[in-house]
Formats: sequence, structure tokens, C-alpha cells
Amino acid sequence: MPFSANEVLFWSLCLFAAVYSFGYRIIFKDWKGRHRKDAANCGMSLLHGLVASYLAGMDVLYTDWQFDGHNTPHQNDIMDFSISYFLMDLLTYVFVGESHEDFLFVAHHLATVTYLISCRYYASHGAASVMCLLALGECTSPLQNVWTLARLAREGSSMARCVYTFLSPCFTLVFTFVRGVIGPLLAWEIGCFYLGGRADNDAVIPQWLVCCWTFKIVFALFGSMLWVYKLWMGLFRFDRRSIRRERSSATDGCCAGTINRTH
Repeated sequence: MPFSANEVLFWSLCLFAAVYSFGYRIIFKDWKGRHRKDAANCGMSLLHGLVASYLAGMDVLYTDWQFDGHNTPHQNDIMDFSISYFLMDLLTYVFVGESHEDFLFVAHHLATVTYLISCRYYASHGAASVMCLLALGECTSPLQNVWTLARLAREGSSMARCVYTFLSPCFTLVFTFVRGVIGPLLAWEIGCFYLGGRADNDAVIPQWLVCCWTFKIVFALFGSMLWVYKLWMGLFRFDRRSIRRERSSATDGCCAGTINRTH
């Protein structure tokens, strides 16, 4: 395949590599261990989320939802941009990942990038489903990455702690609505189209690939539900700790006042 056909993929890979290196070596150079690596990943994710959610969202708004339609050049460019991000993000997690949670993250990224590659380079049809999923999956990315950076920095920064405290309930509610309400509805719509015989699967998209795509959508939905649960549990724990700290501060203040009066 000529190089010109993959310019977006090539230059996007270079862009995300530069963003990660800039964040890791310059912006977050004073951060330690895993936090430094996660913060650098947030830089790539923030850039991808802003660009992909906007471009895919515009495509969804102004293009017919033909889930078996031929991919347009614009849709191919968006998919190449997203493929480059997921590949670069996978590389950093494969070589630097340290916790058991990374396995679920890597599995999610593998499912996503293989969906994108098969749609872009094998089937050449079905990009409308990718655009819908990208727009939905990435629309919360800017808020998520700001929240993540605040969470990573909250121990050493009062401003980051305030941002994290303010954003936690907001992000949890928004993510729950997008992934827990709209997500299942979109998955149902796409699944019914592909598995219900409304697409000319044998001539355009092979049946085995349709089943594979549907499984990946369900897998991503399951992962989203799991994270929604973990977000709410984390929010409840954070609220309980905040209440205990307030009560402890109030008790210490009363004790100090009593001591001062006795003296």
C-alpha cells in the first residue's frame, strides 16, 4: 500500500509518541514511578479524546447511520488517527504496566484496535458503527483525564485535591449516564442491525466478523459497567473518609478549645 494512503496513521503515531515523550520527560519529570507514566498517558488520551470525539461526533450528526455502508475517506482518516493512539497507548502499557488492572485495560484496547483495523483495512464497510462508538466512548475523555490527573496529584497539591473533590461526583454521574444508559442503547441498536439480518453481511461484511464486532461491543460494555461500579464505590469511600476527617477536625477543635479555657 502506498505511503500516501497511510499518512494520517504514520503522522498520528509520531504525534502521540511526541506527546507522550513531552509529558514524561518535561511536564511530569518531577513525578515518581507509576504516576509519571500514567500522567503522560493522560496527555495522549486527552488529545485523542478531544479530536476523535469532535470529528466522530460531527460525522454521526451529518452522515446517515448506514452500519453496512462503505467507509468514506474522512471516516478512514478518523479511524487511522484512533488506531495510532490505541497502538501507542498499548505499547506504553505493555512495557510499563505494573498492576493487575492493566490486563483489563490492555484487553479493552486490543478489542478496540482490532475492531478499528478490521473495519478500516479488511471490510472497508461499517465505519458508521465505529463513529458512533468513538463519539460515545471519547466524549467523556477530557473530563476523565482532568479528573485522573487531579487524582494522581491530590496528595501533594491542595489545588489538585480541590479539583478532584469537585470533579469526582460530576465525572461519576456523567460517565454513568453515557456508559450506563446511552451505551447499552447504542449497543442494542448496532447489535440488532448486524445480527438481525438487516445488513448484507455475506456480500459486504462477513458473518464471522459481524459476530466478532458484536462480541467486542458487549465486552466493552461489560468493562464500562465494571468501571461504573468501581467509580461509585470509590466515590462512597471518598465521601466516608471526608466525613471522618471533618468529624476528627471538629473533635480536635473542641478539645483544643476546652484546653484553652481551662488554662
